[in-house]
Amino acid sequence: MRKQNRTLCWIPAILFFMLSWSVVAQQTLSFGDQTLHFRQAKEYFDSKNYVAAKEEFSAYLASLEPLNNEQAGQRVLAEYYMTMCTLYMSQPEAEIVADRFVANYPEHPQAVKLMRGIGSFFYDNGDYKKAIKYLSKSSDTNLEAKFKLAVSYYQLKDIREALPLFNEIKVEPEEEFAFAAAYYAGVINFGEKRFGEANTDFKKAEGSSRFRKDIPNWIAMCYFHEGKFNELLNYAEPILKQKKAGYNLDELSLLVAEVQFKLGYFEKAAISYSLYKKLNPSKITSEIQYRFGYALYKTNKFNEASDELKALASKKDTLAQYAAFTLGLAQLKSGNLEATLQAFGQAKDLSFNAQIQEEAYFNYAKVLLDLGKASETIYAIQEFNKKYPNSKFTEESTELVADAFIHSNNIQAALDYLKGLANRNAKLNAAYQTLTYNLGVKAYNENKFDQALELFQTSSENPESADLKFQALFGKGEALSQQKKYEQAIQAYTPLLIGTPPVAKPNDFLQKVRMGLAYAYFNIKDFNKANVLFKAYVDRLKLSPDAKNNPTILIRLADTYLVSKKYDDALTYYNQAIDLAKTEKDYALYQKGVTLTYLNRDTEAKASFKQLRTSFPNSKYVDDAAFQENVISFNTNKYKEAIAGFSDLIETNSKSPYFTQALLKRAQSYANTNQHELSIVDYKRIIQEFPTDKTAKDALVGLQEELNEVGRPEDFGQLLGNFQKSSPDEAENVDLEYRAAKGIYLGEKYDKAIAPLKAFIEKYPNNENLVEATFLIADAAYRTNNKSEALVYYKKMVEQNVHPQINKAIQRSAEIELENKNYSASATLYHLYKSKYTGTKDQLVANNGLLNTFLEANMLDSAAYITDELIQLKEISEEEKAKLAEKMAATFETGGDVINQRNWLGITINLDKNDIGALAQLKLASLLYKESKFKESSDMILDKFRNVFSEASDAILGKAYILLADNFIALKNIPQARATLKSIVDNSSDAEVIQAAKTKLESLPLK
Repeated sequence: MRKQNRTLCWIPAILFFMLSWSVVAQQTLSFGDQTLHFRQAKEYFDSKNYVAAKEEFSAYLASLEPLNNEQAGQRVLAEYYMTMCTLYMSQPEAEIVADRFVANYPEHPQAVKLMRGIGSFFYDNGDYKKAIKYLSKSSDTNLEAKFKLAVSYYQLKDIREALPLFNEIKVEPEEEFAFAAAYYAGVINFGEKRFGEANTDFKKAEGSSRFRKDIPNWIAMCYFHEGKFNELLNYAEPILKQKKAGYNLDELSLLVAEVQFKLGYFEKAAISYSLYKKLNPSKITSEIQYRFGYALYKTNKFNEASDELKALASKKDTLAQYAAFTLGLAQLKSGNLEATLQAFGQAKDLSFNAQIQEEAYFNYAKVLLDLGKASETIYAIQEFNKKYPNSKFTEESTELVADAFIHSNNIQAALDYLKGLANRNAKLNAAYQTLTYNLGVKAYNENKFDQALELFQTSSENPESADLKFQALFGKGEALSQQKKYEQAIQAYTPLLIGTPPVAKPNDFLQKVRMGLAYAYFNIKDFNKANVLFKAYVDRLKLSPDAKNNPTILIRLADTYLVSKKYDDALTYYNQAIDLAKTEKDYALYQKGVTLTYLNRDTEAKASFKQLRTSFPNSKYVDDAAFQENVISFNTNKYKEAIAGFSDLIETNSKSPYFTQALLKRAQSYANTNQHELSIVDYKRIIQEFPTDKTAKDALVGLQEELNEVGRPEDFGQLLGNFQKSSPDEAENVDLEYRAAKGIYLGEKYDKAIAPLKAFIEKYPNNENLVEATFLIADAAYRTNNKSEALVYYKKMVEQNVHPQINKAIQRSAEIELENKNYSASATLYHLYKSKYTGTKDQLVANNGLLNTFLEANMLDSAAYITDELIQLKEISEEEKAKLAEKMAATFETGGDVINQRNWLGITINLDKNDIGALAQLKLASLLYKESKFKESSDMILDKFRNVFSEASDAILGKAYILLADNFIALKNIPQARATLKSIVDNSSDAEVIQAAKTKLESLPLK
């Protein structure tokens, strides 16, 4: 059959498609004309050409014939757009057309959309009443419309309707409306004085860049109206410190400044006022400027305060009077007395505030006196007393008159003025008391201490003021201290510490008394009492947050701690003093270094000494520091550094008080680095040039040792003899002889030390150094392995029973006796040790020694008893106890005592569940095997090594199961033995066990 051409098959289909298309095209021509109007109208609408759009939509509607479904929907849409065009063109009939559309299509979605559109139109044009009419009917499902509706209510001040809508919107996830709604809700709540709710709303609204710049002002105002001033500052202060934060800071800075001022945070207030002034220079009112100036004054910025207050002070109102008075205080603080006088003069000439006027008047007189205008002061005070006869400054004004007399260099006139008044009243007596006290202070400050004492005494004998009486008595103590009459000063100070003194500031007064009394005790070297007082002063100073420590007192307190060897406390206060000191810092650094050496903190000590030398090269403590620094190098075995340092001191300052000590330390450093000849040179120089110096004796000891080292001991005899001839003190010579012998021991020349020490004991059997010499001989002999000699002298130490290291003597004697196999003597000594020293470690030493003694002596019952004692101790770990028990089991095994062996193996198992216990369990099973108890042995292995010791090492487990195989072999259970051995080969990781199992497996019969 011939194939048909596939191309020809497609021809009828193509023809049908073409014919169909021509029919469709003819049918849609009129429909296309209609949609063209609609599309064109929509384009005009979108481009906001509403006139053209309306015409095209009208043409479209006019062209429609009976509608199909699609056209019906499009017709509604066209009517909607026509209505919107009418609205956007602001044609009068727009609302009527819109209402008709809604009436015609009440259920149609476009009706709702139209209502929203109309409402939005009126909203955008600011017709909020009409906007509400349409948006209220179309905003339920549209967040933007609901927001516009809420804003419309807000704009019409209908907050009851607006707030609920804003509250709904602000919790929506769409931030654009949520943030704005939160802002409006915050404003409403703020207006309704619901500041807490408003605060929450504003914090949410801060997420919007639209409102962010004003939010801090709102939030701060919320805190302000709630009276939460600290919260306001905690929130607003960081914002003011930000740069380019995008916030409106002008009003915020003022609010913060006012709150800070109100709370007394004047330093911060000054900064905030300054910022406000910078941001709003034209808005600074007089009241703000005054508070700004006052804040500057309170923070000791007196010049800046004066700049702010000057302009205000020149006016003639209440604020000007306050400003002038504060300006006077500021100028006074800055030391500008002429300006101070002018400012107080302005304040006193204004009568708006009587109290300010009175204080300004009186201060005006005081400044006159400060300016040295004594005559004018007297006149001003007389005028003041006339104007204010009952002033609170009356008493002080009397003092001021007396001071004026004094400053006029007519002290006698001042005294005569008060003395000459008949029937002086209490105030005048008080003035007399004050004058004599002040004159006493003046005499004291001029170092006229006798005159000061007389005046203080007179003042204290006219005690109108208890305060001044105590101050005068204190001044008396101070004057006596200046005359170094410390005992009398102590008598003057001491009563002032009893009870609470009737002074203005009792705590401050008591502090001054403590300080004076402490120095008095310090100067008579009663350091314990001085310490108590210095410490009380420093501790009470800490209770006042604004108080500053006195570095000199800290140094003296540290000195008292150093004297009493409380080095940590001394270091604490030297460090505090160094941070503050200006005049005694070099001394504090030196003392700190000394303290650190006592604490064995040598690196830090050297650093302190070095800091002193570099920072204070002319200090009188430089030599001390240099010497101590080199001593540390010496004491830490850095002899090369020490030699260089001491050499520098010796070569550069032969008059140094440390010259001979430096020679001695250099000689010792040479000795310790085996530079013996150089060491000998330094020692000889000390002995020959400075025979009476305290270092000469040590030099003799060192020289003896060095001569022994170089093999010239005969040279020392002549030097020592010559030295002793020059020293008439027999006791000193004996001591020197002993120190020479001891020096050899201290130089670790133990073999050479024994002979001179023994010779000393024989020569001076009753000398106080006998006990120590006995120990040194014993220890030197022990160190040189001359144990027979050591034993003799250790036993002498035991007989003497006074040396601090008697325990070491007993222990070493016992050890030597044990080495000598003198078991009875060894046991006796260990028993003695055990009875004398009951501490845990000592008991362990004694019991271990006894155990070793009994074991070597084969006294197994005694060894077992001691072992049992050791096992009972809590201080020994369970593993150590198990090892002791294991050792006893092995000992009995060696002696063939199976019963005791089995007993100690059981104890070992109870003490340890690891390898020690597992090995003991294996030995018990082995004993059963040896006793031909094969089944019991097997049962033990299977039970214990499956349940108790399953985690033992492979070596022990392997040996246990090899023993199990041996049991099976003995029971003629060859298959089970083979299986057991094969399991070992397959599963063990221990090479030795595997090889043993293989060997045993190969030896088994095939059947």
